[in-house]
Amino acid sequence: MYIQEIGAKNGPTIVFLHGGGNSGWIWKKQVEHFKDYHCLIPDLPGHGKSNEPLISLRDCAQKVAELIERNGHSKVIVVGHSLGAKVAVELLNIKPDIVDYAVIASAFYRPTKMMLWLHKPWVYKLTVWLVKYKKILELQAKLILKELSDQQNFIKDTQRLTATDLQKIYNMGYDSKLPSGLASLKTSVLVMAGAKEPKAMRQSVTDLANVIPHAKGVLVRGVNHTFPWTEADLFNKIVRQWITDIPLQSDSIYEV
Repeated sequence: MYIQEIGAKNGPTIVFLHGGGNSGWIWKKQVEHFKDYHCLIPDLPGHGKSNEPLISLRDCAQKVAELIERNGHSKVIVVGHSLGAKVAVELLNIKPDIVDYAVIASAFYRPTKMMLWLHKPWVYKLTVWLVKYKKILELQAKLILKELSDQQNFIKDTQRLTATDLQKIYNMGYDSKLPSGLASLKTSVLVMAGAKEPKAMRQSVTDLANVIPHAKGVLVRGVNHTFPWTEADLFNKIVRQWITDIPLQSDSIYEV
């Protein structure tokens, strides 16, 4: 699994896990902010510069655990978004002793009937066919990313995906089963999502926060699924407060 290692080598280790279809570059603003930490940024299997195939949440979590055991400093902090957040949850399930703090952003556990109805091979084949048209991708990239280099990375990552890749990503994204080991977890876990995300995502925050003993669930006002990079300053502030045991202080969040 391809990994970037950046920041203060002697500082606490943060592992950043990206969402489906992206790769480690998406955490650029977090890496810039957390320069006082030892940052590990993998490209998950099937993504970016990693050569391993995407198999399952369990397989991804096991590979991340191996990465942490090779490169981390004792217990680590894990920050995951979307698919990366679900990998982080599975990591907490299988290797709880290696994680000190976790931030779970937009982990989805409540697929709707419409989502499941559309979860078919022909939908992903059509999607891959559409994104061959660069103008469509360029428009999408401009809507969610400001910097040209980020837009180019987004286009490159998206064009690399096959219909099979997309179906695997959504298989994992639509997995509604909460891991059984979470009920005995001792890790401090912040679960959050954007208040503008769909109701099912907001409900997923409550579901996850309720099953983890030392968890807090919050929604971030005025933002959607892309907030870790579109509202990076706010996201970074919330993460830093959580991992340094500072009470969450922002008018932009509220507990659920």
